[in-house]
Amino acid sequence: MEKTMNKIEKNNKHKTMLIIILLLALSFLVMAITFGLSTATLNSSLYKSYLKSPLLMLMNYIPILLFMAFIYLISNKLWLSYSITSLLFVAMGIINKLKLTYRDDPFIFMDIKLFGESVEMTGRYDVSLSPKIITMIIGLIIIGVVLKLFFDLKINSKKTRLRLTLSMVIISTIVFNGFYFDPKVYAKIGDESQINKWIASQQFQSKGFVYPFIYSIQEAREKEPEGYNEEKSKNELFKYEYKNIAEDKKVNIISIMLEAYNDFSKFEDVELNTDIYENFHKIQEESLSGNLITNVFAGGTINTERSFLTGYYNHPKYKCKTNSFVWYLNEQGYKTEAMHPITGSFYDRRNGNEYLGFDNFDHYDNKYQEVQEDYLKDIDFFDFIIKGHENSVKKGVPYFNFTVTYQNHGPYSDEKIIEEEYLKRKENYNEADYNIINNYMSGINETDKALKKLFDHFRSSQEPTVVVIFGDHNPWLGKDNSVYNMLDINMDLGTTDGFKNYYETPYVIWGNEAAKETLDRDFVGEGKTISPNHLMPELFDYIGWEGNEYMQYLIDLKKILPINHELYFEENNQLTPVDNISSETKKLWEDFVKVEYYTKTNFFGK
Repeated sequence: MEKTMNKIEKNNKHKTMLIIILLLALSFLVMAITFGLSTATLNSSLYKSYLKSPLLMLMNYIPILLFMAFIYLISNKLWLSYSITSLLFVAMGIINKLKLTYRDDPFIFMDIKLFGESVEMTGRYDVSLSPKIITMIIGLIIIGVVLKLFFDLKINSKKTRLRLTLSMVIISTIVFNGFYFDPKVYAKIGDESQINKWIASQQFQSKGFVYPFIYSIQEAREKEPEGYNEEKSKNELFKYEYKNIAEDKKVNIISIMLEAYNDFSKFEDVELNTDIYENFHKIQEESLSGNLITNVFAGGTINTERSFLTGYYNHPKYKCKTNSFVWYLNEQGYKTEAMHPITGSFYDRRNGNEYLGFDNFDHYDNKYQEVQEDYLKDIDFFDFIIKGHENSVKKGVPYFNFTVTYQNHGPYSDEKIIEEEYLKRKENYNEADYNIINNYMSGINETDKALKKLFDHFRSSQEPTVVVIFGDHNPWLGKDNSVYNMLDINMDLGTTDGFKNYYETPYVIWGNEAAKETLDRDFVGEGKTISPNHLMPELFDYIGWEGNEYMQYLIDLKKILPINHELYFEENNQLTPVDNISSETKKLWEDFVKVEYYTKTNFFGK
């Protein structure tokens, strides 16, 4: 009897060990397959980088193992736990691969919440599985059949299964509540030498699939502002009435955000040998001309860009249809077109611009690589704006163009790469910093010539056209602002002058003769200094368009609060540190944040 009991106990240990080994091995198989589905096409060097990183493998492996073990403990059927786990994770991996293939956009948790919209997007593409994927699926099914026929391994004790299940729930809660959502851990995982780290989709791919998908859970919901009441914010917004643009007041709008553009000739101690702003200054003289107080410095282009297009200060994820001024212009019958000479994956413009309502987005990947080796300089790039405008005119459709340039993007070499000296030398100038600013100014000089060509075209056009140009942020000019210091430009954020020098860029709103006649505006004067989210409302307000409910709300807001920034607000016509603003201004801002939240999280486009 004792021998029989020992034999049974020994068999149970062997069976338990076999169950553990199979769970570990099958989980590893599923993980290996998801690694292969982490990219649009199999990237062998990136795949190898996964296997060289124990932490990356562990972060992708644990969720699969825990899920398979949990299903096994619930069902007591190894084949079933394997089948459900492989079906779930492999199906998600295939979706990820297809999304990357057709949209250069990974599969994230938010896509589950937006299932209906995802299906709508999928319908635009010819989605089919490759023979390799089909073969892999068949192989996985065969493994499931083998497990069912030959590995009927069960845990006989219900108490043991229950204890193990509860233990796993506790362990999973601890692991996923902390470690898996730690941004420091996320940042250190993934071989950046295999990717372009500035492209979000490639950052995702560098970490496998399962781990970054789980990490994306925390981004699935916008955090409500403190004290948010949806009904109250809704009523505040919809006390305004949606207004159409009168047919006889529709004009073409060309808006161009110039990369790292600022007018350095305005600084007292900056002396130029050549007027690199000659044409820009002429344009200013015949425009409504003012300044933006941007929210970014030397980078973060997308912040200024989307503030202009949406009127938002706090930006959503732009992973679904999002209210914007682009949608409004679409509703008014405009052809809406965006252009950028570099890859559409930067800042995920390729997808974001679609969610913002653009009919078309031309970028390097889908158009300009056919005509350029690196990037289109402004003098050539602006020709595409003219062509887009002309094509729309031929169709008798009003045109809205939003273009983001790339010329003048930093960093700028600290070596002498051009002979002409645009900046006058002074005794205190060091060679490296002089080269940085002079190289930057050479690009600005080229942009100035491109602006002349563009504005000359629209001056001669009989079609009523308004052109808006603005800088996205100031340029990076040396470590610790060394060039700004060399030029004796105050960058002390503790002073209002330093604050403006740090964040201020120019804008102009210009109209040709046909636009002046159509809108009964002279388009000349000093514009207000405003935040980027008020630039489109400034345009609408000046030309006499009322717009949708949110536009009208912002037009009223900018009259009281034209500058909103994390450091300073403008109240009573003067900059005031955020900590010192009045209770009235604080209340106004809090109300705006709540109305903004309602607007960006409830799509009501027509």
